[in-house]
Amino acid sequence: MSRRRPTPKAFWPWVFIFLMLFSLIWMLNRLTRQVREAQGCEQNLLRIYDVLRLYENDHGYLPSLKLFPQDPLNDPESLVYVLKTYGLDPADAVCPSASGVLREHGISYLWNPALNNTSLLNRPEPTWVLVDLQALDDRVPGPHFGGYNILYTDRRVERTLLPPHSLPVQFD
Repeated sequence: MSRRRPTPKAFWPWVFIFLMLFSLIWMLNRLTRQVREAQGCEQNLLRIYDVLRLYENDHGYLPSLKLFPQDPLNDPESLVYVLKTYGLDPADAVCPSASGVLREHGISYLWNPALNNTSLLNRPEPTWVLVDLQALDDRVPGPHFGGYNILYTDRRVERTLLPPHSLPVQFD
């Protein structure tokens, strides 16, 4: 008695099922990573807020910082440079979803220069403090499900599809 060889018709449904399962696992893995990165970004922004409060408690006002410094580790008007003495980990200044170029640069958030030498507290309405760099160009999708994380003066982080309306359009 000879063994029957599987026919090609019986083989292809199994290939299809395997490919569908592989695709589903890949998509779930990607989604999980995006959620983790968005949460990591939010945690970074909250840690920066807490360090800004420490600075403000010592000085009575926020530091004077550049929108986006060219050398964040050495520029005296850089968020990273000013706040490192208050315990800011330079890694917190980079969103986990940031591209390799931004990771190498050392900062991926934009500072609101309207807050220079002002206070986080006692504001008539919350103002944005930091936002993802991609918010500068509406042709570039936000890093978090197409949106941007924005830190406000009331310590709230909001994910939105639109950048802050008062976002400056030029670098220092």
